[in-house]
Amino acid sequence: RRGVGHVTSIKSPPYLAKTQCTRTANNNRRSNIICCFDHINPKRSIAAAASHPRTMSTSLKDSQGRGGDNEGLSEIGRSGNSKINYQAAETTMSNWKERIDVSIARSRKIRGSNYVQISTIDHEAMEPRCRTVVFRGFMKGVPPGAVAEVLSSGAMVEHRGGEGNENDAYDCVMKMITDRRSNKVRELETFHKLGEKSVNSAEIVWWFPKSSEQYRIQGRLQFIGSDGPLYSYADGEVDENNNNYFVAERKQQWGNLSDVAREQFYWENPGIPHSSADEEENEGASPPTGGRDGDGKLLPPPDTFLLMLLYPTKIDYLRLGDNYRQIDKLAWGNAADGNDISGQRLWETLRVNP
Repeated sequence: RRGVGHVTSIKSPPYLAKTQCTRTANNNRRSNIICCFDHINPKRSIAAAASHPRTMSTSLKDSQGRGGDNEGLSEIGRSGNSKINYQAAETTMSNWKERIDVSIARSRKIRGSNYVQISTIDHEAMEPRCRTVVFRGFMKGVPPGAVAEVLSSGAMVEHRGGEGNENDAYDCVMKMITDRRSNKVRELETFHKLGEKSVNSAEIVWWFPKSSEQYRIQGRLQFIGSDGPLYSYADGEVDENNNNYFVAERKQQWGNLSDVAREQFYWENPGIPHSSADEEENEGASPPTGGRDGDGKLLPPPDTFLLMLLYPTKIDYLRLGDNYRQIDKLAWGNAADGNDISGQRLWETLRVNP
C-alpha cells in the first residue's frame, strides 16, 4: 500500500520476501511504504503477481571515491542496469565476479567491509602466514598480454596472436599494497627461485557479514615496484608497455593513499626488535608528514612502497543464507581446447555441496 494517511497494518503477500516501512513525521503524518520489489506493478492483483518467479533484486548505486582505505569500494559494483538478479536461476549460474560485484555494493556503507585476509606459505619454516590487508579495487585497462603473462602458458599467447584485449574478459586483478620489507615479498621470491611460477602463491578470504557470504580466492601474486614487477612470470623479455602501465598504476595508488598510510612506508624496518636507543637516535629524523615535502607537495613513492596484485584462478563461494556453494575455476585454454575465453566461458562454474 502506498499513499498518504496513517497505516495501521500491512499484510504482505507470501511472494514478498521483505517489506520495509519508513515513516516521516510531518504535518500530514505521511507514511511511505517502500518495497524492495519495486519492479512489480502495485496495480496488479496478488494472484497475477504471485505467478512471477521469486527473485531478489538489489540496486547498485555509484559512490563517490574518497581515496584512502575505502577506495576499492568505489571502483566496483557499478552496472549499466539499475538492478541485478541476486539469486541467479540454475540455468544461468552467475560466476564469482558477478556475485562479488553485488556483494561489495550491498556492503559499501559498512566500515571495514573492504578488509580481506590474505595467506601465504613460508617455505623456509613450512608454515602458513595470514594477515589482514585493504582491498583497493580491481585493475582497469590492463594492457593486452599482461594478464596472460602471469596466468597462462605460451599456448595462450599463441592462441590470441598478441592481438585484441583478452583482459576485457579478465577484469578480476585485485589491487592491494604492501611494504617491500614484508615477509610476503620474500615468500614470493622463494616461489620463483624454486621454479613454482605456475602454482597459486596466495589465498584471500573475504567475509561479507551483511549478506552472510564468504569468498575464498586463490591466485598468483605480483609485486610492482618503481621499475615494474619485482619478479617476472615471463620467460623472455619483459614488455615495456606493460611495465609502464604498472609503474603508472603504482604511482596513482600512492597518490590515492591517506597521509597516515603513506607515512608507514618511511618507518624503520618492520619485524625487528624494537629499541629505545634507536628511537632516541632517530628522534630528529621523523618520517615526512603525510609523505609530503616542506611545501606540502606529494613526494615520489619510496622503494619500500609496492603495489600488490592478485590474479585469481580459483574461487570457492559460500552463501550461508541458503547454504549455497559453488566453485569457479579459470578456463584459460587455447584453440585446441575449444574454449571461448572472450565471454562468460572464461570461468568454469560448478555448484557443489556446502
